Amino acid sequence: MLQTQAHLQSAAVPTPPPSGPLQTVVHATLASGENAARNRRRAQQLAWEWVGAKWPRLVPLARDMAQHQIERTMHDHALRVTTSRDGRTWTLTVMHSEKRSQRIWSTRATITDTGQDDLLDVQTSCSDVHHAPMVVAPPKLLGAWVDQLALDDGGFPVQGEARYVSESAHLEGLCAHVLSERRNLPIIALTHKAQSRHFGVDPGGLALAVRGLAHVACLSPEVAAAVPALLGPGSGLVHGTARIFAPGFHARSQNERHPLLRDKRPADAEPGVDPGAFRRLLVRHVCAMGVKTFAERRGPTH
Repeated sequence: MLQTQAHLQSAAVPTPPPSGPLQTVVHATLASGENAARNRRRAQQLAWEWVGAKWPRLVPLARDMAQHQIERTMHDHALRVTTSRDGRTWTLTVMHSEKRSQRIWSTRATITDTGQDDLLDVQTSCSDVHHAPMVVAPPKLLGAWVDQLALDDGGFPVQGEARYVSESAHLEGLCAHVLSERRNLPIIALTHKAQSRHFGVDPGGLALAVRGLAHVACLSPEVAAAVPALLGPGSGLVHGTARIFAPGFHARSQNERHPLLRDKRPADAEPGVDPGAFRRLLVRHVCAMGVKTFAERRGPTH
């Protein structure tokens, strides 16, 4: 039965099962190039559209959406929306139980007026991450924000398209982004053989899958050969693989800051056998990298 009151007791929100607390599996923080009330309203509207597409009965009446606190539940789904006293931070949280399991999922979307930027934050957490197979993917809300708002990461636009780098001048710009201390998202760098355009993964499909979580850069073989001289030994690109540069990377970074990932399918596997496997591997990796980056920048908690 759907609870229609604007305010519900906290007990109405699903609680994690005995298997353990919620653990973050996706986290992304993005800044908008616009600091304006209309921009934040649009971001909120997209959040409500996301909720409406998945759980339409959790969406309150239009007249109730402006309330500073909204809580609604329906069976094993729950929604909570809060606005800070100063009106600068708006947070929407949805929790739901996974079908045919005891796993609980929680997605929190936060929109903050920092005075300089509109900061957008998405965090997905779940329980029982170690005892059952799990498909980790960013919520579609993140993609909607990327597609419909002008978002920025260290001076470069956040988009759902791959960035092609075939000239030295473009490579210098890419390397500056890789080394930028302002960058929050990983950069996935791909290349191909001289006589082939095979990157090991479809760049367009990958860029769409990781939009809001990572940038995708496709380097020509000639440009890729110059990367180690600019970013340090061990940062070279290999055709058919993916080099991922984590935020905070510098020329003396350990390998964990720029891992080289390969397709784990057997070399003799048929081309048509699960062509999306490598893409899913990369999505899982950048999700884990985003969670780690957030934890490092937040520092120890007590």
